[in-house]
Amino acid sequence: MASVASVPARRPATRVVYRHAEPILLLGLAIPSAAIDLRIAQTWSWPAGLIALWLGATALAVGAALFRGQLRAIGSALVIGSLYAVPIVGAIIRWHTVPSPTALIGDGAYQTQLAGDFLLRGIDPYGADYAAAGLSAAPWGETFASPALHHLVTWPGQFLWPLPLQLAARPLGWWDERVFLLLAAGATGWLLLRLFPGLPGRLAATAFFLIPGHSLVAVLGDNDLPMLALVLAALLAADRRRYLLMGLLLGLAVVTKQHALLAVPLVATWAVVRGADFRGMIRAAGVAAIVGVAVVAPFVVWNAGAFVRDTLVFLAGSGLDAYPINGFGLSALLLSSGVILDPRGAFPFALIELIVGTGVWFLGWRWIRARARLADVLLFAGLAMLLVLYVSRYFHDSHLLLGAELILAGLAARTRPLAVPPRGRAVLAA
Repeated sequence: MASVASVPARRPATRVVYRHAEPILLLGLAIPSAAIDLRIAQTWSWPAGLIALWLGATALAVGAALFRGQLRAIGSALVIGSLYAVPIVGAIIRWHTVPSPTALIGDGAYQTQLAGDFLLRGIDPYGADYAAAGLSAAPWGETFASPALHHLVTWPGQFLWPLPLQLAARPLGWWDERVFLLLAAGATGWLLLRLFPGLPGRLAATAFFLIPGHSLVAVLGDNDLPMLALVLAALLAADRRRYLLMGLLLGLAVVTKQHALLAVPLVATWAVVRGADFRGMIRAAGVAAIVGVAVVAPFVVWNAGAFVRDTLVFLAGSGLDAYPINGFGLSALLLSSGVILDPRGAFPFALIELIVGTGVWFLGWRWIRARARLADVLLFAGLAMLLVLYVSRYFHDSHLLLGAELILAGLAARTRPLAVPPRGRAVLAA
């Protein structure tokens, strides 16, 4: 027996949140990001008229995204470009035009730039004297003389990928690592839009770049971006079932920055979700290993002792040549409570990291396979980086940001607009 029934009762609160997810997220993140950028501009003594023009144009872009649906994608992109990229461009100009005894660039980005310069001059970047090269003028923000002045902690990809641009800029007489990092940011945004077409990708990009505090790191050099761009590219390859390309990109990501290892099992999980079999995964792992060895091997052959001291002993070891415990993670808590007596003393942080990482990977494996939702890969990658780095020897604000931006981007990318049937529509129920 058939009867006419009305559409099931609406849930207006939920529908409003989904329908207005982009304006809510954009406005909620743009306001604190603009406040931080304003403070940066005031600290750098930007002219008041220039600040007013910049933030006024940004407000117009926000308004276009909020009130003109057809301009929402363009407006969101303009807001991200304004609040994220403009301070970086200002930082680059400031460093190269304003005389200062302090290097107006972060220590990580500056060290990468100096490593490329060493390599172009035929000097091994590992074991090189970065203090004599000018790194001691970088704003460390630490209460001790950083031993990083004599150690290059990242793997070779970090300074190899920008090297062609650095070489091309030599006739100009200057180079700034943040130019390459801006290009990496553009690649990261593009990859988020490819991974999550339409609204989810725009939300993910907004969450990733406008998370409050991101510009504070970016103006000094957001040197996690090259690694993250390669991880996202590998995830896109896995989603397209191009597993050998996935392995190649993951290998490049790991030899760019070691943190990429934390995302590898999760990207591999998505490959399995997309249909990769055991043989395909072994081949992908083989490609990743070959690429990694090919990039690292020349520097190991050049000076194995310096490479091991810089990238392994310095980060995970103990003694005078180890990086002292600092920051605000588990290590700092144990040090302040007296469990660890010496900032450079031995402690099994590596074992704790392995336990925590394995737990996140296992949970991610179960969760991602059960729900088959691509955004969850970003979410668990962020959790892995946040939690593992928290229990490492040092945990800084940049590490907090690295995990938080991936988590927030993953959560934002899960948003889907609800289908709203026309008012008064009836359905026939049997």
